[in-house]
Amino acid sequence: MTSATHEHTLNIALGEVLNSLRASWRASSERTGQILVGGGRPDILIEEASGWPVVIEAERSNHSDAEKDAQARLGRVVAKTGREIETAIALVYPPHILSLDGPALRDAIVRAQDLEYALYTRRVGSSPDRLPSRGWIKGGIRDLAMLVHRAAVPPPRIEALATELENGVKLAADEFTRRHRFGSELGAQVANVLGQSDDNEGQTRRMAMTVIANALVFHESLAEVEFQVPVFEGAPKRAVRPVESFRSIGVFASGDICREWERILTVNYWPIFWSAKEMLRLMPTATAHAVLEWLWRTGQKLVAGGVTRSHDLTGVVFQRLIADRKFLAANYTRPEAAALLAALALPAVRPPGGADWGDGETLAGAQIGDFACGTGTLLSTAYQRMSLLHELHGGDPRRLHGPMMRHGLVGLDVLNIAVHLTAAMLAGSHPDTPFDGECLLTMPYGKQEDGNVAIGSLDLLSPNVRMELFATAAAVSAGGRAPELVRDIVSRVGHGKFDLVIMNPPFTRPTNHEARHSNVPIPSYAAFETTPKEQSAMAERVKALTKNAPSHGNAGEASLFVELAHRKLRQDGSVAMVLPLSAMSGSSWNAVRMRWRDSYDDIMVVTVAGPGTYDSSFSADTGMAECLLVAKRAPGDHHSASLNSPTRGIFVMLSQQVQAAAAAELLAAEIIRLRETGQIRRLEDSGGLTALLLGGDSFGVVIDALLPKSGPWSLAGIADGELAKAAYHLEQGALLQLGQPSAPHFDLPIVPLGQFAERGPVDRDITEQTRGGIPRGPFELIRPAVSPAPTYPMLWAHDAKRERRLV
Repeated sequence: MTSATHEHTLNIALGEVLNSLRASWRASSERTGQILVGGGRPDILIEEASGWPVVIEAERSNHSDAEKDAQARLGRVVAKTGREIETAIALVYPPHILSLDGPALRDAIVRAQDLEYALYTRRVGSSPDRLPSRGWIKGGIRDLAMLVHRAAVPPPRIEALATELENGVKLAADEFTRRHRFGSELGAQVANVLGQSDDNEGQTRRMAMTVIANALVFHESLAEVEFQVPVFEGAPKRAVRPVESFRSIGVFASGDICREWERILTVNYWPIFWSAKEMLRLMPTATAHAVLEWLWRTGQKLVAGGVTRSHDLTGVVFQRLIADRKFLAANYTRPEAAALLAALALPAVRPPGGADWGDGETLAGAQIGDFACGTGTLLSTAYQRMSLLHELHGGDPRRLHGPMMRHGLVGLDVLNIAVHLTAAMLAGSHPDTPFDGECLLTMPYGKQEDGNVAIGSLDLLSPNVRMELFATAAAVSAGGRAPELVRDIVSRVGHGKFDLVIMNPPFTRPTNHEARHSNVPIPSYAAFETTPKEQSAMAERVKALTKNAPSHGNAGEASLFVELAHRKLRQDGSVAMVLPLSAMSGSSWNAVRMRWRDSYDDIMVVTVAGPGTYDSSFSADTGMAECLLVAKRAPGDHHSASLNSPTRGIFVMLSQQVQAAAAAELLAAEIIRLRETGQIRRLEDSGGLTALLLGGDSFGVVIDALLPKSGPWSLAGIADGELAKAAYHLEQGALLQLGQPSAPHFDLPIVPLGQFAERGPVDRDITEQTRGGIPRGPFELIRPAVSPAPTYPMLWAHDAKRERRLV
């Protein structure tokens, strides 16, 4: 009989394996001495340079003890660093490794796919959160390592630091305004650096303060790693000086800070420091000192908080500060949704380029693009995931960083601050690793100096992009680029170049039916105070670039960015987008859906069955129902093949919004596992549905269905999977009896409404008037007498909430 291995030995082996997976953390097992203030010894303590400590409490087979021990560690303080333990993982070893030792034990831990674990997150004043709330997650050592990585940036800390940043930015902006009123020359000059106007609401000024605060924090991160810069040309390099060293007798020397930023710029980081330097240099000494004082108080808290390099932080705060939302319709993706989308687009089973995740050379040649990058949350999340998977498979993410920043990552937006924050997040992954150039640019928008109009990233719909366009973009983003770098950028953004395009594009439509747009000729192109003539010229340019494309004007800008993504993808490249839910059902999206059906494989649509549109969104504050689309572009002959072999899609109906990035990644892994193992039940099959489970928690259902040759993809957004099965059989002319194992059905002839009724005029053609008071159409609305039995003579502009159900 084989003797059982001591738990102490198991823990040491697990710690050694975790240590071997990442160079950026230290996993200490069964350490002696004072580990926690007040005593106590965690089984495994994992400390990451930029995160909070995570404890793993492991047991041989006792689930209850593992949970009790993990919860008991929450709130304890690590003696060496003074940091509190915010997250702990309860883990139970599988039976088949309990009698192993030495190399055999470590090998078994690496191969095991049945480690059981649950994550606890501390909540001050209440019971800790458990993920899952019941039951246990099963996975391998790399799955566990990815969860530890997420747990090192606990959501409560993110929210608290986002509030700190928001408050600090507001106080600095208020101080600036106290000294320089709205409409002042300095206010206009500072706004001009960002390509904005000095609005009376102060949004542009808050954006300016955010840029400077971000530069201060990034400056400090460079100082921490002793990043080397030249003092002057030809002189030996020295380490970047800490921010605090530029304050003497309580006063910041803003000129010295600007000169230090210029030294950093000789190496790189132009999108991060150039705008901040230019704005700071414009300010009088007293104003610059006052602003720096407020912002550095905030910066110190962010540095001490340990999540200053987290895309989650800017994802939470930036949507509170952004200007021009009404026309740009900038949809800033919630960090949880970004984690879900990136994990579905970059599944662990399929690295970009088809290589192994450890193959740094192949990965370094991959291109990932976001042509409406906003805060950079999606691009940063995708890059962080790729970098982490590379490291967990034996790669060196620092060696990958330079090539990816130089060649692999493309982030474009019409807002300068968006590009600034995107650059800070991407470069902040490894601030001590310099790189030569980047493609993170503010795209020209509106009328240009040569008299032509620019349409932001949509100019890239053209197969031949003018070099002057990127020269202008480089000048706006970072004070100019060398001509050879601009030429390189033009070659990188060509058609058929990208392995992944991941975006949350603007949703604005060109029509002005909405009340807030009623006085604007073409809202899609009305940002940055463009004139009606310029809006018309921009619309005509887009129309010319999308001739014969499936994108449709009534579908809005989102369909144009879908077309842009399609043109940029290479064969087998993937698209991952946040789109309005109308993309799945609207008639103006029909041709786009057919493009997806005929030209893409592995199509997946994720929706949230929330009670209202806000609860059904993936963005921070659109207040509208949305969906996630992930698909892989198929070979060129896929269209003819799909006629003989109809395309199928996977529809994921989440029961609620995902509230944590860790949960989102786990759900994505489970969805991919179900797909790869063929466990997702088909809509036309008899029997129940495939539940989406984490441990004992249900997060919704997953259905595999045929994609229709035309018309809406009706499964998207549906709340009840059983209702979907009933509707499908009803469409086939059969009434399905739900809730019965044998699923009996009865023949029930069904015909389209169009066979016995005609669609009438849209309600706007009946009652709406133009701005000049002239009716749009020849009809009048005459209301019938009130009747106890409604006859529904007109369904346009109906009460959706009241008519949500049939009985």
